[in-house]
Formats: sequence, C-alpha cells, structure tokens
Amino acid sequence: MLRADEVLLVRRGDNGRWDVPGGGAQAGETPGQAARRELREETGLTVGILRPLGVFPHRHTYPDGNIVDWETHVYAADFAGGEARAGDDASELRWWPLDGLPGEVPETTRAYFAALRTVAG
Repeated sequence: MLRADEVLLVRRGDNGRWDVPGGGAQAGETPGQAARRELREETGLTVGILRPLGVFPHRHTYPDGNIVDWETHVYAADFAGGEARAGDDASELRWWPLDGLPGEVPETTRAYFAALRTVAG
C-alpha cells in the first residue's frame, strides 16, 4: 500500500519483523485475490487496482525444521483512504518513507522494497 512516498508495513506477530502485508493463498484464490484478502485481514483496508511488481521465489525454514519453497507475488496499490488498523497476524502498522525503510528485514523483503521503489514517488 503506497501513499505518496510512503509504504504501509506491518510488524509481523510471528517474528516481530516489519514486512509488507501478505500471506498464503486459500484454495481457489488467485494471487491477486489472496493479496486483497490478506491486506484487508492485516490492515482493515481495501484497494482498487493492483499493480503487479514481480514474483519472488524463496525457501523458508520454520523453527521446527520444516522447509518450504514459496513463490511470492508482490503487488502495489495506492492508498485510497480509510483507517488502517492492525489485525490478524499483524501486531502493528506504520507508514514508512521509501527512503527510510527498516533495514533489519529478510533478504526477500529487501527485494520487495526494491520493487516498491520502482513504482513509487
């Protein structure tokens, strides 16, 4: 979610790190439908047009040792108003300036940030 030169990030409840809102698709959902649902669940916001930014493959290892290969579809959408509120698995929300995004994030999140910078501003 973009607002001028800012991006709305969520502090994840599972690891306490800042990230873009998102999560896995449910049965029968397209990536775009999943993106809209996850945004609504984690921020309370809805959006109009989604702009695809890329597909990012990565491997994730869970604390129990389970390893999964993910394919993350990242979209941008412009803020259209409303009151953002942390919900679902987001413990906190914050608008961050694109030139001051948090640095202690996973490599995949840094790639998402780079993609967001290409369309914002």
